[in-house]
Amino acid sequence: MKKLLLAGSCLLVTLQAITQTSFSPQVKKYIDYDTASITFTHCRLADVKNLKVLEDMTVIVRNGAITSIADSKKLPPPAGSTVIDLTGKSLLPGFVLLHEHMYYAAYPADFSYLHVKQLPFTFPKLYLACGATTIRTAGSVEPYSDLNLKRDIDQGQILGPYMDVTAPYLEGKGTFFPQMHELNSPAEAKAFVDFWASQGCTSFKAYNYLDKATLKAAIDEAHDKKLKVTGHLCSVTYREAADLGIDQLEHGFSVSTDFVPDKKENACPLGAPPIASADSPKVKDLIHFLVDKKIIITSTLAVLYNMTTLDTTMRPEVLEAMSPDTRSMFLNVYTKMRNPSGNNAMLEEMKMEKKFSDAGGLLTVGTDPTGNGATLAGYGSQQSIELLTKAGFTPIEAIRIATYNGAKALGLENKIGSIEVGKTADLIVIDGDISQNIENIRKIIWVFKQGVGFNAQKIFSSVKGEVGKY
Repeated sequence: MKKLLLAGSCLLVTLQAITQTSFSPQVKKYIDYDTASITFTHCRLADVKNLKVLEDMTVIVRNGAITSIADSKKLPPPAGSTVIDLTGKSLLPGFVLLHEHMYYAAYPADFSYLHVKQLPFTFPKLYLACGATTIRTAGSVEPYSDLNLKRDIDQGQILGPYMDVTAPYLEGKGTFFPQMHELNSPAEAKAFVDFWASQGCTSFKAYNYLDKATLKAAIDEAHDKKLKVTGHLCSVTYREAADLGIDQLEHGFSVSTDFVPDKKENACPLGAPPIASADSPKVKDLIHFLVDKKIIITSTLAVLYNMTTLDTTMRPEVLEAMSPDTRSMFLNVYTKMRNPSGNNAMLEEMKMEKKFSDAGGLLTVGTDPTGNGATLAGYGSQQSIELLTKAGFTPIEAIRIATYNGAKALGLENKIGSIEVGKTADLIVIDGDISQNIENIRKIIWVFKQGVGFNAQKIFSSVKGEVGKY
């Protein structure tokens, strides 16, 4: 067990520790399969490590782990195994999404005061139903709620994915979030990291107004504990953060202040950073610098896309999922926030993310269900993956970013993130061919978490009209 802890994520311990989960009646009603041996036959298998979709494959699962994979003609189901015929269907690894929250924006009609609302009942359900079997919360505003939510999910009391719980934000003076603590010194940052690690948080996230010295102290303390730090930065540039030892950066390149003219040290410029051309030498230089430093980038295209006029459709399911008051708030916000001025920046962002990946950088993906409210957990998670194909990735490449890359970023690539013998049976059954159309990831039938099959449509239906209440 000590060796697993040193691998860099306490989540790995959790995955092993809950093999014999006992589910509550509230969870059992969503389970279609919970047997010791399951055989999936005649599936299209998403081989994300080799970027292939393999036809007519059989996958055998025993006690929550994958034990055999072969051509269906060569691998008969073992005696007593529950057989699931997946003819015409695709089998994917469970999604590993890295910019998730258990809260949702709650704007007043006049935008006078930003507040967020914790949704610990509906959001975990939406994440699991969309295929996310592992998530990183990427910043908590109610950390004890997130930690206790993780415990209750692990114990089978409520539905949800495995959670890497990120501590409260590492933020400096000037924050626009009333629910955030402001750190005033490197010593305070060190104590902050120490405390929240002791409470069970397994990652940290730096925010807009943190200065370099305070960020450095937080990074060093987290690394001493074998934990990682990501960042949605502003006062500190990407290049500066990489030099300080940060592990990951959020929102692609959209919040990078590296190209702000005459940027002052440790100062967050007002307004959005200037648009940089993905083909400019300075962008290419930054990308290669980050790749050389092994910095991971998280793409959150959906939350950016929804604030442009490039976004021309709204899935009916999204509006139907919202409670009436939440839907009213959202429509007000959505109308005001959608702006054609962001269209060019969005297109350049997509190009930068593709160039970063092509240069050898590790690109992951997340949802960030905040912003204008169009990006809900689950539905927005699928859109974040789909939008990667608009950035130039093939469907199987997009799925790799949402699975194996996420697992690798968490240090869990030997446990989850791909369909391989010996790995945990975190799997998604899709009705359709994902190699042809990425939007087929919306057609989820079952999500298997450690070999237990949950009915995705039953879960989605259970939160209809409830999102925003709790």
